[in-house]
Amino acid sequence: MGVELHYTDRGGDITFHGPGQAILYPIISLKDIGLGARKYVENLELTMIQSAHLYGVKAQVGNKCETGVYVGEGKIGAIGVRISSGITSHGLAFNIDPDLNYFKHIVPCGCAKRGVTSLKGETELELPGEEVIHEQLVSSFAQCFGYTNLEERKCVTKVENLETR
Repeated sequence: MGVELHYTDRGGDITFHGPGQAILYPIISLKDIGLGARKYVENLELTMIQSAHLYGVKAQVGNKCETGVYVGEGKIGAIGVRISSGITSHGLAFNIDPDLNYFKHIVPCGCAKRGVTSLKGETELELPGEEVIHEQLVSSFAQCFGYTNLEERKCVTKVENLETR
């Protein structure tokens, strides 16, 4: 399939990262922003929910013990984080328009009961370029975490366009 396997030290079980996804890996001191791990994950979920809603997609959190964001039975956004000494790493993957066939070879996030979907597959709107959606995701992140100016805060975010790697 032309994929590489990488082991990580984050939660979230197995996932796929590739072209057509927005990957956001915030590095934040939870102590500095006054959040615990659960609220941090909830805010990451809200970031993706708000981004999906921009395109009329009614995304929502999963059922109990199902971290991530779903549209119906399809997962549109995955979360896998590591928190060490109160500092976050890893983060989220938001499916804009990835090749969903890659997910057929894994059990995404260890949840066999649900499928995987994408923003493109769930909206009737024509999507802008991925860079625009990446910027919207970062803006949603800033709003959910109360950042008014990311440069003024102790927050580093990285959104990768995996097609340019």
